[in-house]
Amino acid sequence: MGKGSTPSEVQHFQTLDGGRVGCWTPGCRQPATRWIDMERYGIRRWLSTAYCDDHGDNETKDTHHTYRVRQIKEGNK
Repeated sequence: MGKGSTPSEVQHFQTLDGGRVGCWTPGCRQPATRWIDMERYGIRRWLSTAYCDDHGDNETKDTHHTYRVRQIKEGNK
């Protein structure tokens, strides 16, 4: 679990050199470009996962959960 997690939100990400937010996909060392937030099973707790442009698209295909996508600004600290 990444830094900044709270009882109502959990964040998954890797910390890259320089403190940038990195893609959560194992083995990927690219800077993240978006957060994909998932509210699982109607539980009021967001699971926020950072992804680069190459990963994360399959996450939103599961119709059993609520999703939102937020872009990460340039310099993503």
